[in-house]
Amino acid sequence: MSTRDIHDERPAREIYIDFVGIGWIRLPPFTWGRLTLVPMLKAYVDLPPYMRGVHLSRSYKAVRSMTSEQVYREPEVLAERLLSHHEYSGRALVVLKASGLVREGDDYRSFEASKRVLYARGVGVTRRVWSYRFTTSNACPCALQTSLELTGRPLTHMQRVVVEVTLRGGHAEVDEEALISGLSSIVQPSLKGYLNRVEEVELIKGLVERPMFVEDVVREVASWIRDNLKLFKGYATVRAISFESIHEYNVEAALRVELG
Repeated sequence: MSTRDIHDERPAREIYIDFVGIGWIRLPPFTWGRLTLVPMLKAYVDLPPYMRGVHLSRSYKAVRSMTSEQVYREPEVLAERLLSHHEYSGRALVVLKASGLVREGDDYRSFEASKRVLYARGVGVTRRVWSYRFTTSNACPCALQTSLELTGRPLTHMQRVVVEVTLRGGHAEVDEEALISGLSSIVQPSLKGYLNRVEEVELIKGLVERPMFVEDVVREVASWIRDNLKLFKGYATVRAISFESIHEYNVEAALRVELG
């Protein structure tokens, strides 16, 4: 059996490679307070020009040295471990995505989350991006007002709205469980897996009593973020997409919120 490691040989073309890695690796689900998450990740390191290849088994060992919850909650720790396993690398990148549920008694709301952490040797985290995505329902206020004026009846159309919140910054002093729970309930009710007839009527009644433009949605979310993430040093972007039920186009709105 040969003991020669061709990864350490000089390549035919000595060119620096920004990132080489493994993924998507599916991690076991875990419960964190009111949240249940199923994460997946990619793990990268950079490669100097004098090395032919990365020792990928070292990256896998670094991932398996942590629990799913540790990896999701502290991806910068995994990035640091990647560099400790790859002494020739100067940067590590961890990319996470997860589907999740926020429990509310016997009910739940679903969401999607993603994270990107870039870590430099001797410096620490140089870039951190967290994103969350929720799907809600909404009622059109314009059609509702017009129908009341013309017919005296509260007629309107419904749409499905996707809300995306992205946080960018070098520091993340945030209670993420509270953040996800709060964001998922800010605007209208999230989609439900099951509704009996009475619950369906109550949900529709709530939507009609609080109709919102997509502009209202991003303002509501931005206001909540500004009030609840005062310690976050960075900024947030809020984006909402309204999938229209009676128009051939969708409606989008986005804004930026400075934090810290």
